[in-house]
Formats: sequence, structure tokens, C-alpha cells
Amino acid sequence: MGATDSRKIHGNLSIYLDLLRFGAAVVVFLSHAHVFLLPSIKIGPLGWGREAVAVFFVLSGFVISYVRQVSEREWRVYLVARLARIMPVALLAIAVIFVADNIGTHANAFYYDFINTGFFTPVSVEAALAYVTFTNQLWFAHAVFGSGEPYWSLGFEVQYYLFFGLLAFSPSRTKIPLLCLWAALAGPKILMYMPLWLMGWLTMKCVIERPPFRRPIAIAMIAASVVLFFSLKFFADRAATNMYETWSPPQEAINFVYFNLIGVAVVLHLIGAASLLRQAPALFEKTGPAIRWLAGGSFTLYLVHQPLILMFASFLHPVEEHVPTAAALLVACFVLCFLLAEVAERRKKFFARLIVSLLPALSRTGQRMPVDIAADPVISSHATPTTSQLIRVLEEMQNALDGEEKVVDNHDAPPRDRVSRA
Repeated sequence: MGATDSRKIHGNLSIYLDLLRFGAAVVVFLSHAHVFLLPSIKIGPLGWGREAVAVFFVLSGFVISYVRQVSEREWRVYLVARLARIMPVALLAIAVIFVADNIGTHANAFYYDFINTGFFTPVSVEAALAYVTFTNQLWFAHAVFGSGEPYWSLGFEVQYYLFFGLLAFSPSRTKIPLLCLWAALAGPKILMYMPLWLMGWLTMKCVIERPPFRRPIAIAMIAASVVLFFSLKFFADRAATNMYETWSPPQEAINFVYFNLIGVAVVLHLIGAASLLRQAPALFEKTGPAIRWLAGGSFTLYLVHQPLILMFASFLHPVEEHVPTAAALLVACFVLCFLLAEVAERRKKFFARLIVSLLPALSRTGQRMPVDIAADPVISSHATPTTSQLIRVLEEMQNALDGEEKVVDNHDAPPRDRVSRA
């Protein structure tokens, strides 16, 4: 049994990852709220939305590579898990964009013409297809469906899922050709920021495969991450643009250095924090459930907040004259996002079952369940799990990104008790 089979993410770190994920989503939410609803409020973190997306990419590489090690060891399970995670929220976001934009333009068409500078593009069938197929960022494309600008990151994220799936599950003789074909289709823009995702992967291996760093070293790493982050924000923030923008080679070089150094800061922070949290007693006994619940709606918050914010802003334009109402509508937007999360993001198990029922071939997996591996190391290689067994596997696959049951590393427990519940 390898190191990654026997060592799990510590409970403190699991919840801390949730806290980072939720915090990054809130930063993006507030950065757009600052632009459209409360422009008179000047607070530094409200302008950190671009950096928050870099944090998402690193966290994604960490989590996806981790669940590949502990539970998603077969390509069908990996595929169903990714589809159940992404597609319901993506389709919900497209529907919310369409409805919110129609309400907003009906209420104040002038406002949407006023902001038509990258934050809003009239809906089109072509853009909708690009969103559904996650091809909105291939090469130099930047397809935008209505006011769904934050959706751009999925055009990167899903491509990284595809890369990792090909790397992990394709046959050895076809692996290199398939990865080359993927790179040729994805294009330079997506490849430029893949190091962020790979940093998360390497961070995961460092965290679970080696002993924690001593406290002084861990604190120094966290301090270095803070210094690096604020140095980048102070000296290079104005020079960098968004990751999806392709203006010129010099600008792309600046963006490449800027965002990948942001990723380095995130890596230093995660490794230092993981070392400190692993040596600490349980820190989140009382707050853990609330953090998990909030993180469990963060993906929906990230994808649907902007069309809702623009819709509310269209009611009030000019918003500077209605600050109290704008603040109330911002709270309403936040609450509405979490209500919408109940429809899709918190129903991953249901959608996993639905996917398997619609695509029966995905139930024919040879992967052994984590519980069976811990309980009985000798299992016939000819036994084929049923669909219900696959669903049991899927129920074991909740992880730090999913925001439900989390992985807890109990070093004193026997192997059966240490099986991941993530």
C-alpha cells in the first residue's frame, strides 16, 4: 500500500480548505458587488477577484489529485464524479443568466448597454453551446453568454480535469499522443496557467506523503507567502490583466509571471498551514459544520452571483443614489445564491445516480470500494460491481471541494476506521 493510500488529509486541513474555498468565492462576489452595487465602498480585498481565481486553480489541483489517489481510481468513477460536480451547477448558471438578464434588460435596457464593456454580451446560441461544452476559452476564444463572465474559469478548469484524466487513465501506449492532442486543442492560453493546477497537485503530494514541517519552518512559509502576495499586489497588480485576456505577447508574459507567482504564494501558505494544522488539536469542532455548509454552496455563489448583481443594479441605476437599498439587495443576492445551491450543488449524489442510470456503461467499473479494500484485501478480480456498488463508491467520493462529509486522518484508528468518508 502506497503512502497516499495510508495517509489522509487531516480534519483541520480539510475544513481549512473549505474555508479557503468559501473565502475565495466571497472575494469574487464582493469584487463584482463593489463594481456594480457599492462602488463608493473602498476596501482592498474587494479588488482581489483575479487572484481568488488563481487560488481556485491551486485548490482544484490539490483536491482532484487527492481524490484520484484515495477513491477515484477508475476512469468511470472519475468521469461520473466530475460530471456530477460540474454539469448541474453549470446548467443552472446558464439558466440563471438567461432569466436574470431578461428581467434586467426589461427593467432597464439602458443599463446593460451602459456596462457592455466585457461584463455583458447579448446572449447567443453560439455562446451557450461554448458554455455547455466548456470550449469558451480554447486558444484565443473568450465566449461570454450574457452577464455570465465568471463562467470563463470553467473553460480552463474542465480542460485541466480532462488533462488529468488522460494522464491518469489513458493506456501507456496512447498517453503521450492523447496529451499532445489535448494540448493542441486547448491552446496556449490554457497551457499558460496549467502550472497553477499542477502546483496544487504537487502541494497535495507534499502534504500527505511527507511529515509536517517543524513549527518555525511552517510559520516562516506562511509569512513568506504573505510577503510574496502583498509584494505582487503592490508592485505588479496594475501591470497584470485577467488570465483570459490575450492582448499581446509582452502582456501575456506579465500575466504568466504574476498569476503563477500568486500560485507559489498559495502553495507556500498551504504547506505551512497544513504542517501547523496537523500538529494542532481539533480546531473546528464548533465551526466546522457551518464552514462545510457554506463551502458547499461556494461553486454556485461563484457562478451565478454576477447576473443577479447586475439585475439588481439595473433596478437602482445609478446605484450611488441608493446605497442602503443596494446593500440590502447585495445581502438578498448572497442568500439567493445559496438557495439556488440547494437545487444543484448540494444534490451531487442524486445527479451521480442519474448519470449512471442514463449511461449504464459507467456502472461497469472494476474499481474496488474503499470499504472493501480495508475490510478484505483479497477480492476476486472477476467480480463486477453493480450500479448500486458504484453509487456506494460515489458516496465515498465527497472531498474537500465538495463541502459535505470530509476526510479525517485519525492515526490512532485501525485501517477500517481510517477509510475516507470524503
